[in-house]
Amino acid sequence: MDAAVLAAPLATTRGDASPVDGTPVATAERGPNSAGDGEATEATMERSAVGGVAGEPTAGWSRWAARGWPVLLLAVLYGAGAVGLALLTRLAHGAPLLLVALRPTWSVMLLVGGSVPFVPALLIAVPLRALVRVGYFGVARNDLRSVLTLRPGGRRLVDALSRRSTERALLYACLINANPAVDAALGGGGVSWRRFLRFVVPGMAIQTSAYLLAARSVSPWGRTLVSWLDGHVTEGLLLLFAAGALRLTAKALLARARRRGATRAGLDQAPDGG
Repeated sequence: MDAAVLAAPLATTRGDASPVDGTPVATAERGPNSAGDGEATEATMERSAVGGVAGEPTAGWSRWAARGWPVLLLAVLYGAGAVGLALLTRLAHGAPLLLVALRPTWSVMLLVGGSVPFVPALLIAVPLRALVRVGYFGVARNDLRSVLTLRPGGRRLVDALSRRSTERALLYACLINANPAVDAALGGGGVSWRRFLRFVVPGMAIQTSAYLLAARSVSPWGRTLVSWLDGHVTEGLLLLFAAGALRLTAKALLARARRRGATRAGLDQAPDGG
């Protein structure tokens, strides 16, 4: 038998030149572990796919927690405030510091500030009042800014709030006034957390100290009011509900009057059809 015919299978297996015309033959040499390598690769791809699917809910929860924590913080603080309001007549006389911890508003501090130690009340009220400001700032920074940038005029508003002069005025306003609108404006303007807290914490300390000192100056009247509330729980609750209802009614009437005024102004400015 011809030697070229005998060498053909060997040349084909090694990928050598063809024994007929000398052209190279493209062959793929497969080792004994090729099948095992393929199975390992498929198993690795399946594990990666399963890990990616399992990691998607975790990543979603992480993103939601990173953006939703200010809302949860405000919900907890306002829930505690509602509990404090419901127990106002009991706590004002029996546990005024607990009332300050549940509802550290200026009205509560003026009510019981004369009957609580100054330093403990200050240490309790300042962090809680600052957390409320942080919640409003965080909501505006995470959500309001992104919503505003989607609207045509919102981009201009964000740019106006981001100006250095506007930021400075709003930050100094934090020292003398606790206003959610100011916090939202600072958050929407993109002020850094460090700069915001640098003004908010001293501002809360100044304002809380002023409320507690004012309560001490009017403590005789405050104690009389607390004693009256303790002895007239039902009347006090009815008075609080009546005050809240009157406030809501006044707001509704003002909003209706503003809508009517805007409607009339629009009708007056509309061109005559004819």
